[in-house]
This record gives sequence, structure tokens and C-alpha cells, in this order.
Amino acid sequence: MNKVDIEKWRLNVDSRLEELTVNNAKQSSEVSHIKETTDEIKSLVKEQNGRVRVLESSVSKIQGVGSMFVVVFGSLISWLFKGE
Repeated sequence: MNKVDIEKWRLNVDSRLEELTVNNAKQSSEVSHIKETTDEIKSLVKEQNGRVRVLESSVSKIQGVGSMFVVVFGSLISWLFKGE
């Protein structure tokens, strides 16, 4: 290779290295953005899980009260028909 070819090759390598450096900086900023977004999603899911837990306990209480009413009402109906 002559000197001109070597200079072209060096310039080509330098430009490729610069492109890699710029691409790595872009990728690391994208990765940090993805990490921040993932952390926000995790916190929102935790909040939603808390709300769901409260709602589930409320539904359980309502079901318990409803089943007690069914037992009392069923007992009353059976007592009324037994009396005949």
C-alpha cells in the first residue's frame, strides 16, 4: 500500500470510530430512558396492586355479609315451612 491508501484507510477508521462513539452515546441514553420508564411503570403497578388489594378485601366483606343474610333468610324460610 502506498502512503495515499494508508491515509484513506486511517481516515476511514477514524470516521468509523467516531460513528461508534456517537452510536454508543445514543444507545446509553436510550437505555437510561428505558430504565427510567421501567421504574415509573413499576411504581404505578405497585400503586394499582394496593388499590386492588383494598377492593378485594371490600368484596370479601360484602360476600361474607351476603352469605350471612342467605343463611338467616334460608333458616327463616325453612322454619316457616316446617311449622305447617
